[in-house]
Amino acid sequence: MSGSSKSSASLWGGVVKTFRWQTLAVPMPEERQTGLTAHRFTRPVEKPSKLYVTPDDPESCWKTPGPVAGPFYAYPDDGSKVTYYWYRFADQPALLNTDLTGAERETLQTRVETLHSTWKKDRDYLPPPKIGELAAIDSALILTPPQGLETGYVPIVTRQELANSAKQDVLKAPAEINHEKSRK
Repeated sequence: MSGSSKSSASLWGGVVKTFRWQTLAVPMPEERQTGLTAHRFTRPVEKPSKLYVTPDDPESCWKTPGPVAGPFYAYPDDGSKVTYYWYRFADQPALLNTDLTGAERETLQTRVETLHSTWKKDRDYLPPPKIGELAAIDSALILTPPQGLETGYVPIVTRQELANSAKQDVLKAPAEINHEKSRK
């Protein structure tokens, strides 16, 4: 047993009790060891994941009112190809499937436009964490809106698939990729 590193008090039934925390070193008998330190974990052989594609029905929330720009492509470090479109914030499919009225969605749109026009990326809007680290974001997923869509519009992914030889397009701007694909 080692000495106390912390002490704390607790109130039980009107009586204050002080506890001294103590650590114990309990040796693990040889027969109770798990053997995990010698085990090597291998990645299981899996079938390729299925292609993620949004509905194609012209009456679906993905098409009506639909995107205002796209398709665009991104190639994250996970080896996939992501297809995305730019939607007006209030007209994105997730909001069209809520119980919000048209007027409520327009109020939300106005608020988002205010945020987009006043919140700049060179400022901190929340204090940095006191412990731990912020997550890293794949740089391929940091998007720049097309000209004219900087305020009130958001990118929405409509398809994700394994990237094939399309990896050659990684260094090109999304608009250039889109333009080249449409010429083929």
